[in-house]
Amino acid sequence: MKTELEYLVILNDIELMIDDLGKGNAEVEEKLGFDVSRKEKLEDARKRTRESCSPQLLSRYDRIRGKYGKVIAPVFDGVCYGCFQRLPTQLAQVNKNEEILSCPHCGRFIYFMR
Repeated sequence: MKTELEYLVILNDIELMIDDLGKGNAEVEEKLGFDVSRKEKLEDARKRTRESCSPQLLSRYDRIRGKYGKVIAPVFDGVCYGCFQRLPTQLAQVNKNEEILSCPHCGRFIYFMR
């Protein structure tokens, strides 16, 4: 998988985890035994990961994240699992993660699963 695409996948996973941490009440979560201090570590990891991506890619990433929340979608059997639409045959046959591609239907970055 291309390195920048890997960074985008990691960045999206980190941001989804930060979103999940922010949904609950920190006091209650702490009483229940959850480690609420992880948020600072995740935010630091997000910052370092963003520094590894190009500004143009981050601009697209932020635009998609603002629209959908989840920016990266896997592709199984030619179907984007972000919008569940079948990709055009030419794109579906690429089936390699050597370049950063987007779903023509939803615009999410896609990666191919084997």
